[in-house]
Amino acid sequence: MTEIVKGGNLPVPGQVWRIAVVRRDADDGVPEVDASALLLDASGRVRGDGDLVFYNQPVHASGAVRLLDRVRDGERRVADWLEIDTERVEPAVRRIVITASSEHGTFGQVPGLHIRTVSAATGEQLALYEVDDASTETAFLLGEFYLRDGAWKFRALGQGYDSGLVGLAEDFGIVGGDPEPAHDDEPAPGHEPAHDGPDPVDEPVSVGASPEAIPEELLAKVREAEAEAALVRTSQQVPAQRLSRTGPRSDAELFGGEFPEFVRSGEGKADIVVDVPVPAGWVVVESTRRGDGYFAVHSIDEEGQRDALLANTLLKDQGARRVLRYDGKAPLRLRVSSSEPWTVAVRPVSTVEVLDGTAEGRGSDVLLYTGPVGQLTSRLRTRLGFEWFNVHGYEPDGRDHLLANEASRFPRETRPLPEGPLLVQLVSADGDWSLKVRPPKENRFWRRASR
Repeated sequence: MTEIVKGGNLPVPGQVWRIAVVRRDADDGVPEVDASALLLDASGRVRGDGDLVFYNQPVHASGAVRLLDRVRDGERRVADWLEIDTERVEPAVRRIVITASSEHGTFGQVPGLHIRTVSAATGEQLALYEVDDASTETAFLLGEFYLRDGAWKFRALGQGYDSGLVGLAEDFGIVGGDPEPAHDDEPAPGHEPAHDGPDPVDEPVSVGASPEAIPEELLAKVREAEAEAALVRTSQQVPAQRLSRTGPRSDAELFGGEFPEFVRSGEGKADIVVDVPVPAGWVVVESTRRGDGYFAVHSIDEEGQRDALLANTLLKDQGARRVLRYDGKAPLRLRVSSSEPWTVAVRPVSTVEVLDGTAEGRGSDVLLYTGPVGQLTSRLRTRLGFEWFNVHGYEPDGRDHLLANEASRFPRETRPLPEGPLLVQLVSADGDWSLKVRPPKENRFWRRASR
């Protein structure tokens, strides 16, 4: 990671970045702080009130900028997370400014204020700027992402305002906080844009990489991780008729909130810290490995010991998709055991498919069941000749229902299926599986006779 001073800049590789606005928790006289973002055109102004992303408007209409969850850690720090996807940035947008504001105090009362930029593809810390000269300001321009010669760069700004978020927004064309349509008019008197005119000259960064070059090994990691993530997403696509199976949003939300997906690639053994804001609840951990040999993924407890088993195979080019119940008390950490290249992704429960009668797949997988009480028939066809097949159903509060547990040449088992919502976890080293949901036995005859 490169630490920069006010005015310093550096290239930011990759397509998607996550930005944390970090400070001490709001207690003991520390005022509450809110992060926001402004999308600016070539004149340094917004095109309308929709170009302000803040707590009352957390997603830009283009999807390019999102305000994510607020996260607190055990060291009494709090961070507002934002995400920028440059592929979705509209051509008219030339700058994205990250800001912070406080309605009940000044930034001289906010210790530890800094902004941190992270590559969403690799989790690499790209840039850190720490504000060390705040006094009576109630709003700050912390940093900006801007286009230069077709490439995106980050600059530390450190410009303060005594007029809060409203005054800051007015300087960029949002008058009084009221809706204003996009326009190309000249700025109103007294509201000249803070960055009107040509781009300022780039200044060198304070430490680390040259402003015009970033370490080639980091660029290579970003390129490899983004390619791997695209490969994983493509390999997980299913036929259109299965993609149409989406259950009620509320059922998925019972298991945990939304958060930006986390993807990390590497080679060999590694401990991973999931540095996106993951709320307490259930998460889906997907892993893939190229090559053969032993491959395993575990969660790590607070003492650094291996906890839940999330992948375990000796088969070539294999991985797993499993669920993990996360308590939210400490950063989620994972341990990868491998000698070959691998990719691990952490995603919300809302990304899994819904089991709505029948389903087919291969290897370890997760489905969401939202239906009534029934009977579940689980079947596995394997090339190994003898295989263990295990299926669990997890309720939002963690209660576990064993739905199949069979070791034979052709495992097949039927067991009662509780009323949904349930996360249905299938564990199989290899083989094609199928699931079929039927009505409870006592109702089957009545259903036939009533037709």
